[in-house]
Amino acid sequence: MPDFCAAYGCSNRRSLQTRTRGITFHVFPKTGERRRQWEVALRRDGFVSCGSEHFRSEDFDRTGQTVRLKDGVVPTVFNFPAHLQRSEATRSTTTSRRAEDEPQPNVVSILNVAKTREMVIDFRRVRTSPLPLCILGEDVAVVED
Repeated sequence: MPDFCAAYGCSNRRSLQTRTRGITFHVFPKTGERRRQWEVALRRDGFVSCGSEHFRSEDFDRTGQTVRLKDGVVPTVFNFPAHLQRSEATRSTTTSRRAEDEPQPNVVSILNVAKTREMVIDFRRVRTSPLPLCILGEDVAVVED
């Protein structure tokens, strides 16, 4: 069972105090798309658990003795600092607002996923494997050179 929450800035640890407050801890999915969704939502990778404070109340199955997450849920409740929050792009000029209203060309006609490659350049001493790049539901091939 995990001992601490992986959410940014969360200091909850598995203890008697957190249990009495009703906080439960949930293990990251082992592999696959759902694990990647959790890592993207938390903006962290390499962690193993997330506390119940980061899920909505309707994400839980409380029918049995054990509190479980419903299938397919992803943590969504966070308190990120300003520099980590995803900002909504706002259009300030008339021209940019007009461009936003005009229909955009189909992304499929702009990108050819079969010809697109990803190259990661990382000079850090301890390298972590990057999350896979996915365009239109297809993983982009990773190349070394």
